[in-house]
Amino acid sequence: MASYARPLAAVLFALLLLLAGGLACGAAGAGDLTVTPLTVTGVPGTIVLLSDLHVSEGNRDLIERTVRETNALHPSLVLIAGDFVAGYGRDGVPDLSPLAGIRAPVYAVPGNHDYGISSRGRGEMLKEANLSVEGYDLSPLADGTADTALADAVCARLEEAGVVVLRNEYATEEIENSTVLVVGLDDGLAGRARFPDELPDADYRIVLIHEPECRAAWDVDLVLCGHTHGGQVDLPVLGKPAAWFGYDPSAGLIEEGKRTVYVSRGIGTTPLLGMDIRLNCPPEITVVRGQAPSRTQ
Repeated sequence: MASYARPLAAVLFALLLLLAGGLACGAAGAGDLTVTPLTVTGVPGTIVLLSDLHVSEGNRDLIERTVRETNALHPSLVLIAGDFVAGYGRDGVPDLSPLAGIRAPVYAVPGNHDYGISSRGRGEMLKEANLSVEGYDLSPLADGTADTALADAVCARLEEAGVVVLRNEYATEEIENSTVLVVGLDDGLAGRARFPDELPDADYRIVLIHEPECRAAWDVDLVLCGHTHGGQVDLPVLGKPAAWFGYDPSAGLIEEGKRTVYVSRGIGTTPLLGMDIRLNCPPEITVVRGQAPSRTQ
């Protein structure tokens, strides 16, 4: 029994900290909304990244505020990196009609919540997948637990709201005289992601995928992801409890050679201890713009 004492104490301690943090700061943290500016050389126009909306009755005001803030950025293109469902679909298909208010072309991909599956235990299954560019194959994660009917219903509701859903497909947009290619992949942890065999020529290439750990080293300019929520809780001194339980809480900018990867903290939350807790990790809208040309003296 002694061998279990320390892990059990750590878990209990973490739960107490989360409860205290949630009661003290969680509500305000979950409602705060940050606009993160990101400068990436070569990006045409203004691209806004949203992720992990986890739409519910409890966060409708936040979703509507997100739409208003997005419009205020005057985007050329809006990309949403999955997880529209809260609670793995136990409350049914969410009302996604507020997204119809976005005044720009909008593309989206599904996330694991939209298939009603948790990421718990999927890390081991991911080890069996092939994440190489040539043999990209996530079928080992297709264990039959994904709720495809839920995902189809979510995608249908998105389309009703004017959002184009890309499930292993691509689309192009003309922005500032440049052809922008958006490749949207279906959910990786559900084992549904497949990279298109052939892509057209484009001036700028973007891949949109929900889970950053499911990306490959594709020859593109920008990879946009969500999923991690940035850990959702970041405790002073102690860091992010999500890491204690084996989850990767990473978020933010990652430079990978000639391409850029950005992992959004997302908008919504996964409830902790029955509460929508965010602590030192506020919801995020990411606005991506190109490097401004230098002025001649």
